[in-house]
Amino acid sequence: MRKVKIQIKDKEYTLEMNRASIKWLEMNGFVISDFEKKPVTYYDLLWHSLFLKNHPSVSENLAIKLMDEYIEEGNSASAILNFAIEEYSNFINALADTNSKKKTKLEIITE
Repeated sequence: MRKVKIQIKDKEYTLEMNRASIKWLEMNGFVISDFEKKPVTYYDLLWHSLFLKNHPSVSENLAIKLMDEYIEEGNSASAILNFAIEEYSNFINALADTNSKKKTKLEIITE
């Protein structure tokens, strides 16, 4: 999966998703098709999920504070959100193998 590096108050953070962060999102109620129903909640969840792999000590509250500081420094948090949505979608598509042209024959046995 891809990574993005950002700097907040002279500290560099590497933001990335992996299987564990995606499971965390889902365990915390994230459903991508419901994004428009809970945009603020999901925005915060996605932002925090990006810290989990490389910065596990960043709590949800600290992640939100970092997002606010990132915005105050003149950066676009929505660009990070778009990155998170793309990474989540890419992971789900790869898991479902939606782009594969390989066909696997299954022998289905019924009793």
